[in-house]
Amino acid sequence: MKFLSIACIAATMALISCKDGGKEASSQPFCTDTTCLTEPMKFESEAPGKPFVRISFKDCQIDSIHWEKGGMGVIKDIIFSEFIPNAVKPSKQFLTCNIVDGKFAWVKFNDCATGRGYLLKLPFEKTGATAKFTSAINNFDPKFKVEEGLAAYYDNTFIYVEDMATGQIAKQLLTDQGLQISTMTMCIA
Repeated sequence: MKFLSIACIAATMALISCKDGGKEASSQPFCTDTTCLTEPMKFESEAPGKPFVRISFKDCQIDSIHWEKGGMGVIKDIIFSEFIPNAVKPSKQFLTCNIVDGKFAWVKFNDCATGRGYLLKLPFEKTGATAKFTSAINNFDPKFKVEEGLAAYYDNTFIYVEDMATGQIAKQLLTDQGLQISTMTMCIA
């Protein structure tokens, strides 16, 4: 829990420091590799049932995501534009997938045009809920440092850091004046 607290505070400080003094963001693209993704990307695990995630692309954008776990009857698909309506063009260098113990997969990516971070939590259980975070703090951006095994995201009130394996979440309140450390709390998701 102490580790999550420290990680959450570090993520908060990074987010606050990236405001760039109120200046507008650079018009330079986030990605250095702007190669259009056309071939599907597949991420596999050796966990029981050999779960995998396959991401397909169309016109340089994510078209669909398919994930399944053999022997369990778990086969799921999403049409990306129906799930996240933003036009997102990721780069191969800024798209990863962590499959955690065959329970769920965390897909992390950033949009090349805007640099915006995204996270998707895809369950391999029949009853699990899919989660999306359109304001992720991914370690692809050199301004942010997020330890492996942690997922970080924010809304306009809190920054959240979730341990991918345990589901433990630390949240940090943001105020108009910035970080308010005394409100650090831990909860189980």
